[in-house]
Amino acid sequence: MNNVDVIKVIQKPGVKKRVVGYARVSTSDEHQDSSFRVQLDELEKYIRDNPSYEFIGMFKDRKSGTTTKHRNEFNVMIDLASAGEIDVIITKSITRFARNILDTILLVRSLKLNNVEIIFQKENISSLDPQMEFVLSVLAMHAEEESKNNSENTKWSIKRKIHNGGNLTSHIYGYRIKGEIWEVFEPEARIVRMLFDMYLNNVSYKMMIEKLHQLKIKTFTGKDKWHQGTIEQMLQNEKYAGHMALGKTYIVDGTSLRTKRINQDEHFVFNHHTPIISPETFNAAMNLRSKRTRNELLHYVPALERVTPFYQFVYSAENQRYLKYVVERPKGKYEIPTLFCYNQDKANRVMITVNNLFLLLNDSLNNTKHKIGDTTSMISDYITSCIQEIDTELTTSAVYRIENLSKRTLLLQSKKKLPSYIRGIKAFKKADSIEDMKKYIRLVRINDYNSYSIYLNVLSGNESEYHLFDSEMSLKLKYSIQNVKYSVYI
Repeated sequence: MNNVDVIKVIQKPGVKKRVVGYARVSTSDEHQDSSFRVQLDELEKYIRDNPSYEFIGMFKDRKSGTTTKHRNEFNVMIDLASAGEIDVIITKSITRFARNILDTILLVRSLKLNNVEIIFQKENISSLDPQMEFVLSVLAMHAEEESKNNSENTKWSIKRKIHNGGNLTSHIYGYRIKGEIWEVFEPEARIVRMLFDMYLNNVSYKMMIEKLHQLKIKTFTGKDKWHQGTIEQMLQNEKYAGHMALGKTYIVDGTSLRTKRINQDEHFVFNHHTPIISPETFNAAMNLRSKRTRNELLHYVPALERVTPFYQFVYSAENQRYLKYVVERPKGKYEIPTLFCYNQDKANRVMITVNNLFLLLNDSLNNTKHKIGDTTSMISDYITSCIQEIDTELTTSAVYRIENLSKRTLLLQSKKKLPSYIRGIKAFKKADSIEDMKKYIRLVRINDYNSYSIYLNVLSGNESEYHLFDSEMSLKLKYSIQNVKYSVYI
């Protein structure tokens, strides 16, 4: 194990340490509410009762401890500590902090370098004690193993319940479920059979949705509008064939969730309840789907890596949603990569071709490059003024302290990155890759067919609209060349 030299903080007389508490429960189960409240109350009292501590606030999450991903308040707390806004983090135990040994050790070592102390109350250890790293490693490994054991025990109990005829499903279209009893609800069962029949006869999802609309068939939740994803899930649901699948969602490499069956014989409970369709019909639908599937996932791929690179990049102000990427083929003669979206009523199509998008973005970045002297000064002054406003609020009011500290941290990070961003703009020539564009631009907003707002990728987590400059250019829209206007913001 590498030796870690700890630089002790020299505490000035009369200067209090800035301390936060962190509490977490693994689920949103109402039975854990009391545990959650007790954790919060005890930690806050412990901090406030210490005269050498300044209570900054409490951070809390209702997420699993197997990974730090999606634990929003935890990640904000670590960012603040790394930025020097927190001196001490106090948590109930290692299991409340992190159950993944890699996360635990890396975070402790990283925070040590910033002289941030983590105190684990149950184990009665401090992360700044150089003799405690080995103890921390052993305890973290034990916590991770305990988490895995609990998971295995839960899986075993679920499998046991299903194999004994038990039930884990509370509602599904086509059935009425009361406890362990599944009853076929014929008005909905007829729709299920119709959808499977249409699918096996190569009817498109769009035509299925139109048919449901014509028949005035409502969804299970009583809505008039059906979505393709809902129908796809129904056509893959083995419960309609009377079976029950286990292990649809499982853990890869200890932390990553993946949804897909591994072995049908091992993970299926056959003839669990009365079927709506025959097993032969279900197998035929699955075989057809397998033939149509172009890409087979042989390993875990994070959800964000499965989406188009244009994901959440171009936004329609009028339709209030992000545009989707498609390749249009007018009369089958040629291909036009396009971004488009409709409103909630499937009307008011808003679109921009990918070619026009790149022309627009390249023009805006070249304009930014030419105005770099003025824009650099404006951006720097704006960041400084925002920091000053937050500093004033922090000294005059304790309200929203953690939120303001988080904003201040993001602004300081943005100010630190500004010189390298400006160097990139100065060296900019032309970009043909959306990933290259995202280095400089975080969002494009379509206001109407010839007006755009472009937001530079300068401020981390920024939601303000600080205007830099306006410009215009000519683009081919539909069948004519038209002038479009755009404004650049940070």
